[in-house]
Amino acid sequence: MRVGGGHSAKCSGRRHPGISKQAQIRLVPVDLGSLLRVINISAEQGLRSTPVEIGVAATVSQLPIVRGLAETLVLLSDFTLDEVADIRLAVDEACSTLIAIATPGSTLRCRFTVGDDDLLVHVTGIAATEGLPDQRSFGWHVLRTLTDEVTTTQEPFDQAASGHPTIVEFRRVRGKA
Repeated sequence: MRVGGGHSAKCSGRRHPGISKQAQIRLVPVDLGSLLRVINISAEQGLRSTPVEIGVAATVSQLPIVRGLAETLVLLSDFTLDEVADIRLAVDEACSTLIAIATPGSTLRCRFTVGDDDLLVHVTGIAATEGLPDQRSFGWHVLRTLTDEVTTTQEPFDQAASGHPTIVEFRRVRGKA
């Protein structure tokens, strides 16, 4: 594959040892000019109101992938750099909260929906035990401080998932000081 500036990159097809199979991204050759057009079209026409979802293993090693996706979405959606940093940290806290109580081997699912003036983040994990995340923790305080609205819910034990589906959802309004 040719990358702008005369440099070349090669995809070996091997998995990176630190990234789960569910989170692997396959590289395919693309014309860089076409890629830029696709990104611009997505930013202008496709991001608003269209949920973007990702599922990763519920482990801390997968956090950079989720943070990176969140950061990319809000950068393409006209949030300020300060808002981008706040959202990235809020996503990290929401995911970390659910990872801390997750059933081993479970999946963390994140859904991002960019509205006309806000971002809604919905994170679902499978808790090993019954009970909501500790809302008195420092991480939860950070999450409340960085967002305009945050809620958590837990469903009854799910036999198929071997745990309690637990959801952390938050909203961040664009342009609000």
